[in-house]
Amino acid sequence: MVGRYHIDPETAVMKTADWPEMDRILFEKSRVKHDPFSDEGSRADLREISHVKVAKGYGRYLTFLKRHHPEVLDLPVEDRITSNLVAAFVGNLISVGNRKTTILDRLQELYSIAIILAPGRSFRFIKDFEGRIRARMKDPEKPKYRFVTADELLSLGMRLMEDAVTQSTPRLKAIDFRDGLIISILALRPMRRKNFSSLKLDRNIVKRNGSWRIILHADETKTHHHSDVEWPSDLVDALEIYLDVHRPVLVAIKGRWHKPVDDALWVSSNGSPMTQMSFYQQVTKRTRDHLGKSINPHQFRHIAASTIAQEKPVHVRISASILGHASFQTTEDYYIQAQQAQAHETFVSFMTQAREDLKR
Repeated sequence: MVGRYHIDPETAVMKTADWPEMDRILFEKSRVKHDPFSDEGSRADLREISHVKVAKGYGRYLTFLKRHHPEVLDLPVEDRITSNLVAAFVGNLISVGNRKTTILDRLQELYSIAIILAPGRSFRFIKDFEGRIRARMKDPEKPKYRFVTADELLSLGMRLMEDAVTQSTPRLKAIDFRDGLIISILALRPMRRKNFSSLKLDRNIVKRNGSWRIILHADETKTHHHSDVEWPSDLVDALEIYLDVHRPVLVAIKGRWHKPVDDALWVSSNGSPMTQMSFYQQVTKRTRDHLGKSINPHQFRHIAASTIAQEKPVHVRISASILGHASFQTTEDYYIQAQQAQAHETFVSFMTQAREDLKR
């Protein structure tokens, strides 16, 4: 589960550099084969992705120990990886919402590291846990799919911005307003996550002849097509309030993960440019909290096209232009490129009318 403005410390992964020193040394030795007759280097033939996976799994276990059983961290491995502690670890994984396959992965990773750190000890109990979980644990049924429209997403974003004034500090107001603006503009101008999270002032967000534009250069887009569309008129005031009031508050923060903001449009609660991951986490958390369904940034693109297909099927061909695709199966490439700006305006017009209808 993602915390409000950062990763939940309960599910964080302890970095290899922070492991007990001997654990780190033994793990590194297992990755290099020096003597073909030695037990060292048992993982030397495995791919790097396998090492990373095991390290993350063990880091997750060490985080659990640090938070709930810190007294055992200085003990030998056989006293840190015990039946009781692993059972408690499984309970913790379940409590934070991990599914059956994830728990099995964590146990497999823990076993792989345990036999390296204490090769003379038996950790058969971990395999026994795996067997029990496979046989007895069932994942909860997935909730029935509920179609969320682009209008609902836009309304959520507008509401977050309106309610930001009720927060107790400028920082919390700025975060709520920022998230509301992010969701609102994504609903009207659905972009790929990489492009959206890396928008820069005076390069991608430009005021020209009194109107704000969103410009994506050919070298920045997946299809290598230049894009130049107007910032939605309904969100111009919100953009200027964010730039004049809330973004400066976030820029002034010097948090733990602070980095120079420079001209980044989106600023994190640590006073740094928002990363693709933090952007993803905020969007999914906000939609889950308010709509009962986690919607990631990429799904905004599908929702925009689906909303058009459902509500205005006559305009379905504009979907490719709105999403910045090079083609739309039966839609000609030239038609898409020529109609891109018009497609955005048609979509925004439709969304604005839909919101007015909803209010009435």
